[in-house]
Amino acid sequence: MITLERSIEMIQESIQSLRRAGLLEHDLVIEESTVLLGMGSELDSVAFVTLMSDLEDRLSRETGRDQFLVLDDLHELNGEEPSLTVRALAPYLVEMVGRT
Repeated sequence: MITLERSIEMIQESIQSLRRAGLLEHDLVIEESTVLLGMGSELDSVAFVTLMSDLEDRLSRETGRDQFLVLDDLHELNGEEPSLTVRALAPYLVEMVGRT
């Protein structure tokens, strides 16, 4: 089980990993309102997919079980919002880990 705070930390760690890999041009400080996908996101499609993959790896290591992010689930949780923010992703990570 992970907490909401830990899920936000993991997103920040994954973003830092993207920066080290050269997929982001500058550091990005994660806040709940940070847009990860959609209008206003600093991530291109490759960086977003890499972020999701990195989060799966981190979650798997943290829980000791394989974890898979399902984008359709994210879309349902995000409702009518046109962008995916940390505010939507972080609770999804907590819920997903709790289901496995």
